[in-house]
Amino acid sequence: MKNLFKYGAAALILVSFIVGGCDKTQVVEPITPGGYGYATATFTTDFTGNDVTEGDTIKYMIKLDKALDRALTFTLKLEDGTADENDFSWQTVVISPYTKETEFDIIVVADDIPENTETAKIELGVFGTGDKNLLSPETVNPVLNLNIISVNDSRGVTVSFGWPDPNDDFDIFCEAEVGGSWALAASSADPETMPAMIWNDDPDDVYYVTVDPYSVESGDMIDYKIGIGYSDQTVEFVNGTFDYVNRDTVYPIIYFSYWGMNTYEVLKMEKNGTTLTISNYDGTLINTVTLPSPKKSQRNSVDLSQYIKKRK
Repeated sequence: MKNLFKYGAAALILVSFIVGGCDKTQVVEPITPGGYGYATATFTTDFTGNDVTEGDTIKYMIKLDKALDRALTFTLKLEDGTADENDFSWQTVVISPYTKETEFDIIVVADDIPENTETAKIELGVFGTGDKNLLSPETVNPVLNLNIISVNDSRGVTVSFGWPDPNDDFDIFCEAEVGGSWALAASSADPETMPAMIWNDDPDDVYYVTVDPYSVESGDMIDYKIGIGYSDQTVEFVNGTFDYVNRDTVYPIIYFSYWGMNTYEVLKMEKNGTTLTISNYDGTLINTVTLPSPKKSQRNSVDLSQYIKKRK
């Protein structure tokens, strides 16, 4: 009986020691979010104001106040404005589990298209249903109301040709009276654009801007818009309607020698020193502008192989 009592007492002492030790064990709180324990995201940038220029980049640093055990995906959403998603470039970024920060770059695309200042309302944040519920209601997404200022190629005159129906496809060319085939844009873009078609120091010549209705499905009369961007950053537009059925009699036919094909004149540009006289295909004067004097010689010939081509 004495031995039994001795061992029983020892067992009680051991159990008491274990229980007492458990009371002092540190409790580690899991990182899993819940309730108002969700993470709060903050967004910081040195960008101020509303004006951006094509080619600019707006940088954001995104930070969480605590790490989560799940990933968060951040992206950009275009909410309103005259610009579209083609005017911006960005990469969706992820804050990985157990990390707390990342960077997000919003690039304003320099598209070489003559255009007026565009507007855009954009929002940066987490928009996936599952991911969005991981953030605290205290998270405030940045919303930017931007004025996007177009940039023309400073080397000379840029010309674009656009149309409203995506089922149609025009190509645009430039043929000089003396210099021959001078420029072309023949991709699947709308508008087609010839950046710096005439450089400020290009030879004095008569430059014909022409088109080819490569594929027309919308009808016999197609509205078009020609954009002219000058190196002094001014922009001019010429609107018209292309008569597809009667094109051989309505428009002067200009032979584009580089591809050995007939095209249809829509503009004529006569360069004389720093003076550029622009006329419609029917001879109507559109404008006479003064080109900035070139600072140095830029080119003596044109390499048309630099242009994107879909037919040759």
